[in-house]
Amino acid sequence: MTVYIAWLSGVVIHGDGRGNALGFPTANLDVPASGCADGVYAAWARIGDEPRWRQATASIGDNPTFGDVTETRVEAHIHDFAGDLYGMRVELALVALIREMTAFDDVETLISRTADDLIVSERLLATIAPPARAATISDSAN
Repeated sequence: MTVYIAWLSGVVIHGDGRGNALGFPTANLDVPASGCADGVYAAWARIGDEPRWRQATASIGDNPTFGDVTETRVEAHIHDFAGDLYGMRVELALVALIREMTAFDDVETLISRTADDLIVSERLLATIAPPARAATISDSAN
């Protein structure tokens, strides 16, 4: 049986648009404090009422490379999804911490490392089955 680090659930809200501009669109989730360490995680994501879980890479933190975010954000890049998620509920089952949150010297390094993070996430998720049940909001309390 897989033990998940955390279950998070939130409605997708507008962010700064940086993920999309960098080539890695993210769903910014409006969630209560996650209780998770800042970092990048391999995760399973479920959109709305879909029964299917999708591979995702989630970021929890304050986007230190840009230095203009003061609150902790939860963002998820859903690997095989393209479309509008604003206003939709997305549930995340965090599987493994890939790395701690890091401030990079430049945007090019951030893009390169993010691409590497996606590869690591995909490899990890290939070895871990998605959740057998749908997460619920009460699960996000850990």
